[in-house]
Amino acid sequence: MIALAVSDFDLPRSLLAAGRLDVDYLETGGHFVERTVAQFPDRPLLLHNSVFNWSLAHPTALEEQQIVQRTLDALERTHAPWLSVHLGFSAAEVFFDVHMTACTPALPRAELLANICRNVRALASAIPVPLILENLDYCPGGAYEHICEPTFIAAVLNATDAGLLLDVAHARVSATRLGLAIETYLGQMPLDRVRQLHISGPRSRDGVLFDAHAALLDEDYALLEWVLLRTKPLALTLEYNREEAELRAELARLRVLLGG
Repeated sequence: MIALAVSDFDLPRSLLAAGRLDVDYLETGGHFVERTVAQFPDRPLLLHNSVFNWSLAHPTALEEQQIVQRTLDALERTHAPWLSVHLGFSAAEVFFDVHMTACTPALPRAELLANICRNVRALASAIPVPLILENLDYCPGGAYEHICEPTFIAAVLNATDAGLLLDVAHARVSATRLGLAIETYLGQMPLDRVRQLHISGPRSRDGVLFDAHAALLDEDYALLEWVLLRTKPLALTLEYNREEAELRAELARLRVLLGG
C-alpha cells in the first residue's frame, strides 16, 4: 500500500498535535527538522531537503553550508527512510523568495548537467538511505533554466541511478511553460524511477499556471490516477495548508484512491 503523508505546514501540524489527522508520515525539512522532531518524537517522518537555499548546480555543492553533516544530522533525527532533494537549480547560488531566485548567472546546460550529476552521486554515496530527486516548476528569475525540461530530468536520473520524487503540480506548471501536454511531458521521464509523489492544486494567474498548493480539483485527481497507473510510489505527500475541512476531505479521498 502507498503511504499517505502531509507536508510540515501549520494547519496539518496543529491537527496532528490535536490527534485529529490520520496520516502515515509528516514530511519535514530544512530548519523545521529540529522543531518537528521535538514536537513529534514518535511520529514517522519524511525528510525533504536538509537545507533550503542550496543548489546541486554549485561546482562544490557538498562543501557548501556543511551540507553533508547537516544532512546526516537531519537523517539521524528524523529516521527518514529516504532523502528527497530539489533536482536543481540552474544557478550555483540561490535564495528562496516566493520561488527560488538565482544569485549567480545560470550555468550552460552541459556544465549544469555535469555538476548536478557529480554532486548527486557524491551525496548519494555520503548518506545511509536512498536519494530521490524532485522535479521543479519553471519560474522566471534564472534559477529554473534547463532543469525543468523532461529530457534533462531523465538525463540526470539515468546518469545517477537516483529515484524520482514526482511533484505532479510542478510537472503541470513546467509542461505548460514548455508548451507540452502534461502526458507528453511525463512520458519523456523514466516513470519507473518514481519513489514518491507530491500532490497539490496549481492555479492560473494572469493566464499563467503556477504552483499554488491549493485544493485539488477533479482534473488533479484525474491526472493523479493517470500517474498511479504508470508508477509505483512508496508514498504520496499532500501539500495543502488552508482549510481544515478541505484538508480532511482530500486526505480521505486520497486514502481511498491509494487503496487504504
